[in-house]
Amino acid sequence: MERIRTFSINLPFPLYEKLLTKAGKGRVSTFIKKLVEKELSDEEEELEQAYRKCYTNNPRLLEEARLWERAGIEAWLNYERGFYQKKSTKKVSKSTSKKSKQK
Repeated sequence: MERIRTFSINLPFPLYEKLLTKAGKGRVSTFIKKLVEKELSDEEEELEQAYRKCYTNNPRLLEEARLWERAGIEAWLNYERGFYQKKSTKKVSKSTSKKSKQK
């Protein structure tokens, strides 16, 4: 289930009335959620297109981006393999160390 956060916004009354008319009573949250998701999605797409255009015009930057992408993938694979996890260390109890000294 998706986590939900609640927050308040202040709107001028005429704008609130328009919102209520457009979204419908009891559907304002869903309406605003869809608008925000679309706006953020459009923003990400525009940024991605700008990067692609920049890389298309500059082969050196494209190669550098590919190197960074490869490095990121390799780092993630290493993480998944456990290379970045702390190695567990066993604590030696006093009773164990005394027994080993007696032998």
